[in-house]
Amino acid sequence: MKYILTLLNSFGMPLQYIKISAIAITVLLFCFLLYVIFYLSKMISIKFVNSKYFKLRSHRWTDALRQTNFFAVCGYVAAGFIANFVSGLFFPTEYIHLHHLVNKIINIYFLICIVIIINKILTVIQIVHDTKNEIPIKGFVQFLKIFVNFFGFLIIFAYTIGKEPTYFVSALGIIASVLMIVFKDTILGLTAGWQISMNKMVKMGDWIEMPKYGVDGTIVDISLTTVYVKNWDNRIVTVPAYNLISESFQNWRAMQEAGARRIKRSIFIDMQSVKFVDEAMLNKLRKFELLKEYIDGKEKEIAEYNKNHDIKESMYNGRYLTNIGLFRIYCQQYIRTRSFINTTNFSAFVRQLDPTPEGLPVELYCFTNTADWMKYEAYQADIFDHIFSVIGEFDLFIFQNPSGRDFQKLQGHSPIQPFNLSTKK
Repeated sequence: MKYILTLLNSFGMPLQYIKISAIAITVLLFCFLLYVIFYLSKMISIKFVNSKYFKLRSHRWTDALRQTNFFAVCGYVAAGFIANFVSGLFFPTEYIHLHHLVNKIINIYFLICIVIIINKILTVIQIVHDTKNEIPIKGFVQFLKIFVNFFGFLIIFAYTIGKEPTYFVSALGIIASVLMIVFKDTILGLTAGWQISMNKMVKMGDWIEMPKYGVDGTIVDISLTTVYVKNWDNRIVTVPAYNLISESFQNWRAMQEAGARRIKRSIFIDMQSVKFVDEAMLNKLRKFELLKEYIDGKEKEIAEYNKNHDIKESMYNGRYLTNIGLFRIYCQQYIRTRSFINTTNFSAFVRQLDPTPEGLPVELYCFTNTADWMKYEAYQADIFDHIFSVIGEFDLFIFQNPSGRDFQKLQGHSPIQPFNLSTKK
C-alpha cells in the first residue's frame, strides 16, 4: 500500500485524496488477485476431475464428485490461503485498523469455506447413496445442511461482533417457540423421514396410491418435507411426507419385486339361465378338451352316489351337473393352462360370490407371470375375450342392463342396424 501512496504522491495528487485513493486501489488489486487465483484453481481442479487420471475405485464416488464439482472448492480455499499470505504486503501493520479488518474478513471467509465444504460433502454422500436406490436420505441431508448452516451463521456472526458463540446459546431457548412454529413442517417432515427410512415404507421408484390426494404413480423424489410422485398421466403430485405415516396408502413394491400381478375380476351371470345339463349339452361339452376328463370322472362319481342312495331317474332328487358348475370348471382349467399365468407360486381358481341384484358373480382369481402393465392388461383381456365368446356354449347369459335395442325388441320393432359405409342408396 505504501508503494501506491508514493506513486500517487509522485503524480501530484492532492493530499486529501491520496489516502482514500490508495486504499481503494489496494482493495481492487487485492480482490483482482484473489479472483485470478480462484479462477485458475477452479479451472485446474475441474480439468483434473474430468480427466482420465482422476478415477476412484468406486465409480459412484467418481461420478458424484464430478457432478457436484467438489474440487472447485479448492479454488475458494486457495484464494483464502493466498489472501492470508499477501495481506501483510497489501495492508501492512502500519495501518493497524485496516490490517485487522482485512484479517477479520479473511477469517470469516475461511469459516464460510468450511460451511461450503461440509455442504458439498453431504451432497456427495446423498448422490452416492441415491445411486444404490436404497433407503432415502435426502430428508436427513437437508436437515443436516440446515443444522450446519444455522450454526455456521451463528459462529460467523459471533466472531464478527467479537462475542463467543456460547453467548447466543442462552437466546436459543427464547426463540425455540418461534422456531417450532416456523419450522413445524420441517420438524414433522424430519420425523416422517426417519420413520419412513427406518421402516422402509417407501423408496425411490415405488408405485404408490393415495386416492385422497390423487396419487397414482411412482416416487421420483423424497425431500425433507415433501414426497414427489409422477402419476401415470405424467402429472407431478406433491404429498407431505408426514401424511405417509399418518394416513393409509398402497405400495405396489411387493408386486413389482415378485414379478407377478393379480387378476381379480368377476363375470355377472344372469341367474335365470342357470340350469341342469341335459344329455345333449353334456355330449357337446364333452368335446371340450378342458372338460372331457372332468365330465367323465364326475359322471362316474354322480352315478355311484345316486345308485348308493337309490335316487330315481329325476334331476331334482339326486346329484347332477349344472351349466354354471361346468362353466366354472372350464374357466379354472383354462386359466391354469395359460403359459402367462403363474400357477407355481400363486393360487389360480374360479369361485362364486354372493348373488347380487346384477346377477351371480363368477370371479376369476389368478396371477400373471409379469408385473409389466401393458403385458398384464393384454393377458387379462385375452382371458376374458375367450370367456365372453365361449359362455354361450353353456347356455348361460351375462347380466347386462337393458339398452335401447332391448326396448325396441319388447315393442315389436326391429333393432336399429349399425350404419354401414358400404351401403349404397
